Amino acid sequence: MNRNILLALSLLLLASPTLPVRAQSTEATGFTNPIVPADYPDPDVIRVGTTYYMVSTTMYHFPGATILKSQDMVNWEYCAQPLKALLDDDRYNLRNGENGYAKGMWASTMKYHDGKFYLLVNGNDERAWLLSAEDPEGEWTVKRLGRNYYDPGMLFDGGKVYVACGYNHITMCELDADFNFLREKEVVVRERTGLEGCHLYKIGDYYYIYATYGGYPSGQVAFRSRDIFGPYEEKVLVEKHYGRNINTIHQGALLQDVKGNWWTVMQEDLGALGRFPNLLPVEWADGWPVVAGGVRPPVSFVDKVPRPASEGKSVNCLPTSDSFKGKHLGMQWQWNHNPVDDAWSLRERKGWLRLRTAGIAEQLHQARGMLTQRIFADPERPSTGTIRLDVSALQEGDRAGICIFQDPYAMLCVERTADGFELLWRQDQVRNAGRDFTPSEQRKPLSLKKGIIYLRAAIKFGENKARFLYSLDGKTWEPFGGETQQTFNLTIFVGSRFGLFCQATKKNGGYADFDWFSTEN
Repeated sequence: MNRNILLALSLLLLASPTLPVRAQSTEATGFTNPIVPADYPDPDVIRVGTTYYMVSTTMYHFPGATILKSQDMVNWEYCAQPLKALLDDDRYNLRNGENGYAKGMWASTMKYHDGKFYLLVNGNDERAWLLSAEDPEGEWTVKRLGRNYYDPGMLFDGGKVYVACGYNHITMCELDADFNFLREKEVVVRERTGLEGCHLYKIGDYYYIYATYGGYPSGQVAFRSRDIFGPYEEKVLVEKHYGRNINTIHQGALLQDVKGNWWTVMQEDLGALGRFPNLLPVEWADGWPVVAGGVRPPVSFVDKVPRPASEGKSVNCLPTSDSFKGKHLGMQWQWNHNPVDDAWSLRERKGWLRLRTAGIAEQLHQARGMLTQRIFADPERPSTGTIRLDVSALQEGDRAGICIFQDPYAMLCVERTADGFELLWRQDQVRNAGRDFTPSEQRKPLSLKKGIIYLRAAIKFGENKARFLYSLDGKTWEPFGGETQQTFNLTIFVGSRFGLFCQATKKNGGYADFDWFSTEN
């Protein structure tokens, strides 16, 4: 890219910092979707008393099964990350060339029954997991079940437990009180439609399977029957749209607000940054839910939607920046695959995050110990992440820096060589980023005072190009490297993320210290 263009882009990035996620006004009569402008896909939402809880898919990121809470269904804050790991094997530990990209914790179902919260997690490894807790912010009990339930929808009914699950062939399963499988029956078959994402409810005299015709574009559908095992009749609620009006709002939950009004929370596919949860009103006609008045759902970031009834106000925000001065990592952070507990610390250097090398990896996507967080979209300005980094303790062959992780991914880091430090920009791919992509890199010798450098990563919603800048004093910034076009790639199956890393390419023993991470200027 022309250097003048890069300089102009750097000025834009400096002048347009990404702010922390602010609460939408509690006094307004309406709100704008998405309710969370970041990758919280496959949402299931329930209300317990006056508090709403939302769980989303977290794949191979741990701790996982992120739960948010809210008092108004519009503004959300972190509640829990109860899934500490799935399996202790080569895939989830990034060993022996294996990885769990596009695997892990898929769409789950959340229910509250007899004073306890339940999460049924589709483990994507032939066996499901059941998590339970009386207090969602306390300790969770974890139990591995005897079989898997693809995209499950769970229902407690008359002392029994039922799970609707499957892909194209939807099966109704009955479980005992200890969640052991008893029997099953295939209740809906829709070949080659992408039917999945089941949520199961009993409303009035009917059992409802609330599901999606997934893919691109997408649609939402309901099936109903007076008998849990069918037969079921069908009604399309949100149709697939093609051409200029492609619909990608689908797969989510039905629930009532504190005044008994009905709502649905569904994901919307919005490009490289992922799938964002949308909140839409629901009415009922002839025993069927009607989403958003039966017309095409409102446009995200533009249309106003009437606000749900609530008895409390949510004014907290979802944090993004971190000074690393606490005793624990904030819940915005998740490790890329299983964490390596002895390879990071918030205590060894007070007020800094220390990342140690953990294994040898030529490519970043196989490096253990990368700390990641979702990128929050802003339709008007780039989303940026900036770090202040001390690389003094790197060994030869070590790399430390920041990345925007997708497939393809791009990174800006410092590498220690036999001759000193080098600034390294690199773009690479996990599996198959596309025909037009070529891995490449750029390097530049560095002279660092006391080992300190500032690195910035940026990506603009809708444009989806990862760019980077660096500074030696935190004031004067220079762009470095190319721009990497990203899309939502099924090879990793999540939205683009900021990642902090310390990677060894020759031997272990080195480390890097991160003073802070900021999404502000």
